Amino acid sequence: MRHPFGWEAILVVLTLLCAAWAATLSPFYLDADQILYSLQQALAVAGLLAGGLMMIIVAGEIDISLPATLAMGTILFARMAEAGLPIWFAVPVVLLLGATAGVINGSLVVGFGLPSLAVTLGTSAAYRALALALGGQEGHAAFPDSYISLGSTLLWGSVPLSLLLLGAVYLMLGGVMHGTVFGRLLYMVGANATAMRFSGARVGAIKVATFAAAGGIAGLAALVYVGQFESARADNASEILLFVVAAVTLGGVDVFGGRGRVAGVFLALLLLGTLKNGMGLANLPGPVQTLIIGSVLVVSVTIPQLSRLRLRLRAGPTASRTYAGPPRPAVPHPGAREEGQ
Repeated sequence: MRHPFGWEAILVVLTLLCAAWAATLSPFYLDADQILYSLQQALAVAGLLAGGLMMIIVAGEIDISLPATLAMGTILFARMAEAGLPIWFAVPVVLLLGATAGVINGSLVVGFGLPSLAVTLGTSAAYRALALALGGQEGHAAFPDSYISLGSTLLWGSVPLSLLLLGAVYLMLGGVMHGTVFGRLLYMVGANATAMRFSGARVGAIKVATFAAAGGIAGLAALVYVGQFESARADNASEILLFVVAAVTLGGVDVFGGRGRVAGVFLALLLLGTLKNGMGLANLPGPVQTLIIGSVLVVSVTIPQLSRLRLRLRAGPTASRTYAGPPRPAVPHPGAREEGQ
């Protein structure tokens, strides 16, 4: 019998192997301060976006506008800092902006029956344009200390507050996805939205709420981004999408929806963060690092497809003749536990 957390165990082993490889490249790799700093740089922002994207993919959709939502949030945050607005007012406004962007995405997908890939590709360009209109082409770097505290504060001397925030968000996501009715509905909608509609579930409302939650998390990532880099530009996080998608798929989330665990995505982030740190120590050029991350994405998407092909071949010629596309996970009974949990 396959262990329910077999893939997560593989990710842990691969992370340890990457760490051992990185340790051979530099005697300073195993320094705790170095590890925490490198993980903060690689994961604090990308990890938040990956958490939001995971929810949307589990529900059977996609949102490639999350980095643009982040950029829009950083510009608005910068403008409020320049206007002298208090931090307690600015933070909720940025979070609300992100959630609103998500609601727009979800409403277009659900209300007009449009493909989420096309919708979010269009809104990504629109949100970048809005950020450019609001902030101009120049960067913004004049932030009071309160505005950068979330992404720059170190606790106990060397522990980034942003990494603790990332961990807290993933604990919350784990509770929601694997321990609430809403989470179970997300998995069932992603497995078979049509069957869920016939069962009386409000599939449209569930999807819009998921887009809104992911947008709100992107707004939170904008706050961390400003604190970490003390900069806001309309092109912020323009190259982060590949890393985010690679983390989600490598974490075991099915690109067709309905399957995936929060723990897997978190461990995939640790693996990619360790790999990126090692590549930096090896002085690999940026394009080579991008090529490697892209290859990881391709492999992580290919593995489940090969597993499906093997199962179809085992099922015999009858199953092969009746196959009409990528298999969809069966909709579990509402009282049963889903495979994604």
